[in-house]
Amino acid sequence: MTAHPATSTAFTGSEPHLLVRTFETLEQMEAVKDAWQDLETRDPEGTVYLSWRWMQAIFRNNPWRWRVFAAFHGKDLVCVFPVKYRVHWSDTHNQFQTEMEAAGRLAFSEYSGFLCDPAYEQAALHQIAQRMQQLPWTRMSIRYEDSRARAKRFLSAFSPAEFSAKEKPYFINKGKTDNLVCPRVKLPESYEEYLVGLGRNMRTKIRRFGRKYIDSGEMAVKWAKGPQVPPMVDRLLEMWLQKWGPIKGADNARKGAQNYRQMLMQAAELGLLRMPSLWQGDRCLAVLAHVVDPQHRKVHFVVTGRDDSFDGNQVGPLLHAATVRWAISENYEVYDLCHGDEAYKFGYGAVPQRVNYFTVRRLNPALGPGMLDPICLPRTLERITAQLETGKSEAALAGCKQLLSLTQARRV
Repeated sequence: MTAHPATSTAFTGSEPHLLVRTFETLEQMEAVKDAWQDLETRDPEGTVYLSWRWMQAIFRNNPWRWRVFAAFHGKDLVCVFPVKYRVHWSDTHNQFQTEMEAAGRLAFSEYSGFLCDPAYEQAALHQIAQRMQQLPWTRMSIRYEDSRARAKRFLSAFSPAEFSAKEKPYFINKGKTDNLVCPRVKLPESYEEYLVGLGRNMRTKIRRFGRKYIDSGEMAVKWAKGPQVPPMVDRLLEMWLQKWGPIKGADNARKGAQNYRQMLMQAAELGLLRMPSLWQGDRCLAVLAHVVDPQHRKVHFVVTGRDDSFDGNQVGPLLHAATVRWAISENYEVYDLCHGDEAYKFGYGAVPQRVNYFTVRRLNPALGPGMLDPICLPRTLERITAQLETGKSEAALAGCKQLLSLTQARRV
């Protein structure tokens, strides 16, 4: 397979003319590493989950499952949109179809979306959308896009005559939790100032718990470092499974734990994982995991594991307070409690901020450039093999004919 050649797209009105290119190999991306890192410094809405360091690990570990759409103004990289490719079998059309998600989901990133230079945002999003419409796919679903206006600007480039482009809600826990709300704490210059800004009940609780359990030596907060990290990740996920296994079901819980493990270990390898744990003697009561963003001065809370056999309400306040104290001492500016508007998060001084979830679907894929992108050939072959192994010979035959047709079309 080869990358699509550099392609310029149409522009309208007073938009600057940009060159939109696509990349799908690690070698191609290494060539724009410096430009990508320079773009990070120009994007006030960027996140660690779109940084070169984070995405390069994803590119390396997932060949032929991603593509990057990149917009250039002259030699300057002004926007990137990394996407993940998946293969969907359509019973209705009796064929495989290409679908897209955010590339960050290959490592279960907390946030996704676009890295943009604000000066070129509108033009870049419009022209990247135009380029994407020239490629074969049937559906795109982007969850946890974290910007104020980029999702709307991107969606506006899709013609309603050809595409259904929608912003969507996303609730979990039987509709009780809005998972697109991300409570975030703006951190002051001192820990004491943080405590003063809390509600009276939480402020009193944190101070009292600190004196009673930490200052007295009955409990201790420890931070995993170096070789301590992998076993601490294991301990966190064991406790997480004990709680969520009966609720989510064993298979779903194990899959969720594996997803967390992948993300946390990637963060650890990049030096971006911070894990405080609360101990009573030799007994670990709870562990929190955070991904830190040194460039944008944010600490992202990801997941917790707790020994539910321990009866006490001091665990959460002690660990979150310890994290906030550490973050302030290291000059971080935001403590992000991430997805979900659970009530307890607002007790720590968080205010709600909403992220985006949108989908784009071709209304009539047969009239477009096709349904299956050549980048999906390896995954499609895997799916055909699985169909044969499970006795779905008719579907496998249809898939083989589809691949043959696609191969012949590429030779023309």
